[in-house]
Amino acid sequence: MSYLLRALRGVLLVSFLVVGCDAPASVTLLPVSRQRVQVSSPLRVTLVVNNPRGLPLAYRFEAPASLVAIESVATITGSPSGGEFRFTPLASHVGTHEITFVISSLEGQEYDRQSALIEVTPAADAAPVFLEPGAGGTFDLERDPCVRFHVEIRDDDSPDVAIRPSAGLPDGASLSATGPKSADFEWCPTRDQIGTSERWTIQIEADDLDHAPVPHDFVAVLRTGGSTGCPGLPPEIALMMPLAGERVTSGSGYEVSIAASDDLGLRDAPLLYWSTARPADPASPDITSFEQVSFEPDGPLFRARIPSLGLATGEEREVFFTVSATDNDDVSGTTCDHRTDLLPVVSFYAVGGADGGGLARCALCTGSVECASGLCVPAAGGARCLDACDAAESCASGLTCDLLTTTEGSLEIGCGTVTGVCSGGASCTDDAFEENDSVPASRALSFSGTTATVMAQICSHDDDYYRVTPVATDRVSFVVSGFSSSLGDLDLQVLDARGTIVGSSAGVTDMESVTYCARDATALYTRVFGYAGAQNPYSLVVTRAAGACCVDDSFEPDDSRAAARTLSGTDFDGTLCPDDDDWIAVPITSGSRIVVDLLFDGARADVDLELVGPTGTVLASSLGVTDSEHIDFTVSTAGTYALHVFSLEAASNDYLGSVMVTRTSGCTATIQCPVGQVCSAGACRSGGCTSLSMCPAMHRCPDAGPGTGPSTCGAWCSTNGDCRSAETCKWFPEGRACEVHGAGANGATCATFADCGGQRACLDWPGGYCARAACTSDADCESGTFCAGVSGLNVCALDCATDATRCHAGLACRTITGVGGASRRVCAP
Repeated sequence: MSYLLRALRGVLLVSFLVVGCDAPASVTLLPVSRQRVQVSSPLRVTLVVNNPRGLPLAYRFEAPASLVAIESVATITGSPSGGEFRFTPLASHVGTHEITFVISSLEGQEYDRQSALIEVTPAADAAPVFLEPGAGGTFDLERDPCVRFHVEIRDDDSPDVAIRPSAGLPDGASLSATGPKSADFEWCPTRDQIGTSERWTIQIEADDLDHAPVPHDFVAVLRTGGSTGCPGLPPEIALMMPLAGERVTSGSGYEVSIAASDDLGLRDAPLLYWSTARPADPASPDITSFEQVSFEPDGPLFRARIPSLGLATGEEREVFFTVSATDNDDVSGTTCDHRTDLLPVVSFYAVGGADGGGLARCALCTGSVECASGLCVPAAGGARCLDACDAAESCASGLTCDLLTTTEGSLEIGCGTVTGVCSGGASCTDDAFEENDSVPASRALSFSGTTATVMAQICSHDDDYYRVTPVATDRVSFVVSGFSSSLGDLDLQVLDARGTIVGSSAGVTDMESVTYCARDATALYTRVFGYAGAQNPYSLVVTRAAGACCVDDSFEPDDSRAAARTLSGTDFDGTLCPDDDDWIAVPITSGSRIVVDLLFDGARADVDLELVGPTGTVLASSLGVTDSEHIDFTVSTAGTYALHVFSLEAASNDYLGSVMVTRTSGCTATIQCPVGQVCSAGACRSGGCTSLSMCPAMHRCPDAGPGTGPSTCGAWCSTNGDCRSAETCKWFPEGRACEVHGAGANGATCATFADCGGQRACLDWPGGYCARAACTSDADCESGTFCAGVSGLNVCALDCATDATRCHAGLACRTITGVGGASRRVCAP
């Protein structure tokens, strides 16, 4: 080796030793002082580093096991010049804990670490926090005709919290207290409500009398079978991100972006449905068990965000999602609106990251750690990030520092309010007709001859009601105009004296109109309201025209199943007037095939047809928009069945029908029998059982639950489609079987499986326990549950890592090893 090469080698060796040994020693993390923070209050710890070379740095923190689920409420971020640790502790985190902060190279070479004691104290002044429900849910009315959800509030310093509507509930809905901090919502939508709108926003609030009421909006989506033969095209959906199988790393949620369009335009933003549980049938999923999020428009695209899953850095979880879009082709209701679902279900892999806390002002959020400001503030329509401030500084855009309630229930200083900052702060001066915000407070219209005219103003979430009393056979026309839909769309409804919606106009033009034929001299009410909180001035013109409205047929009154006229022979006819249904009773003496044909002039008004069973259950329907309707259905038992002839249009029409009844030999499968019966030896019989020997082949007699009553034979199944309309394919310890479902959520108390919603059984745990049983992995379980072995049985147990109070009496929040080997905190005996 030459002298020059040896010298060069020496220089390189010295340089390597200097860089290799000096770089870690020159990068240090300064000591962190002891910290104190209250439950639900955000803590920010500045991490100061000595990094003279400006080397790229990676930051992480290490926490003791006592800080359960800290990953969901803490983030750490940084740069070569320093970092920041954010922590919003839960009630279960009270105590003193040692947390270690670590800086390293991007390749993982550790440079330095510092430990600090953090004392978490109970909240001294906490506002209510909504634990349940989420942002919304979809309800399959063909399986269950009612909308039900549970409301649960956490408030660390109040023994009682009032839960109440913040706006009028839908007619017939109720919100009933079930405890000092809980309530149940129940609503069985009427046919006119279902036909008027697919989406209903339930506005509620929680008030502990110490803070401003905390608002919460729940979007209930009503799903029915829909109609066929409607004009217009369905919406189109194109997925932009994430793509199937893609791995997405984030610490503050996972964005889903789509392009969606319709030939007549989309009025409602599409909906995102997501779950961490693999659906039983990806091509036809039960989306009522998915979490629901609304998309928001962003230029030509729509964006929504799946919230943070609380994953540790690098941890992965498969997420399944689909998208649904509904158009507004039918401005008078939902009968001829089209719906498009993105199927089969798409999945991607969510990866935990350290980039949390990056959401900008007014971004939708679920927790304060997701926001760059550290403030996520609840509001009607969803919580939003707001800027933080202190009393000594002013905020941007002329806003002032105000005391705000965060999603964690803490009181923090922030800039303005969600309404003032994120909706443009548009002010609105209401009209002189207030307060006319409900049917009881409606204003009587003053007529000049045959016409009444009103000039008025709609402010955000402020409906206007007016009253008119026509004469029988009057034709009453309602027209709302004088507004610009692009600046705030207004809609119109007409209600009768019973509160039934008899007419609706919900287009996207600058005018809405409804015409109604009065049957008697009872009051009518017109409701003018802003779509999605829109506000706008408007004019209302109501015209009464005396004349020949609809003259009903001689079979009246046959407006209900109880008052149905009995079929005579094979033919029937009649006349439908507005808000007038006709019922025809069809006596059946044994198992029979029933074929019904109905003819009418579709140009006058659409007429629909249903076959209703002896107990009032709709067995079959024909909801087309042509000049005829047809039903072909086989029944297995004797009884009085009924034909329901009706129209959702405020117009009259005549109809002519025929019924052919042919006796059948019996049944071939249990699905052909009424609920509670099974098909055995070609005939339907009672399905009650106390042992498997009492059931036909390919049936189970599952354990009903901790109650002492007998069970019911359930047919083997693999998807809900294998079961009758009132049943789901439940997961029992004995295997899957079709059984009736209730409303009980994961982990809810129960006496039998009939108390449990979805595909949940009722386990024989203290107080009963609604859960899927016999799972093999977390993929078999619904969101918020994990597959864990408890007492020799694999159960989709309720996750309690972030809130041990989810476990009802007799259970505890225990650490149990899941079937995949990971430790889980779940509710178990």
